[in-house]
Amino acid sequence: MLRSTLISASAIAVLSASACAQETPTTEAQTTTEASIVDASQVQTRDEAKLFAESEFMQADLNADGKIDKSEFLAYASVHTPINDPALTPTDEMADAGEVAEAPNAEITADQAFAEISKGDEAISETEMVETRIAQFDEADADKDEKLNESERQQFASLTKPPATDAL
Repeated sequence: MLRSTLISASAIAVLSASACAQETPTTEAQTTTEASIVDASQVQTRDEAKLFAESEFMQADLNADGKIDKSEFLAYASVHTPINDPALTPTDEMADAGEVAEAPNAEITADQAFAEISKGDEAISETEMVETRIAQFDEADADKDEKLNESERQQFASLTKPPATDAL
């Protein structure tokens, strides 16, 4: 029952986002920038990390009330959790070159991720989402040059991937 509710809510969100995207006129520069941040493994700068967070927030805020409650977060995580994502898997060439960043210490649950991002309250604000993604960008930026190379982008993607939901 919970699974079908989450899937239904997610489908509505995807359809709503598609409709909004078609209705909102954008410039070519906006389209290029937004298209490049749909996938966390494509984020290269702090500004792109912020845009990525804002995009995630808009997708997850199913009822558009300006906050992501736990059920919305779980629905977003259930739809966006990558399965065997090659972008998150280091290549042999990267390993040989010493460019493979360490994976996060342990896989966290969706409930733990929600609590962490929301800072323990009942909802995630857009500011909290942006702050979290910027902190994850900083963590992934191993050489602190304010730009992510290939292995750092993979680390950022790994840090930002939605955790698997326990309810499914």
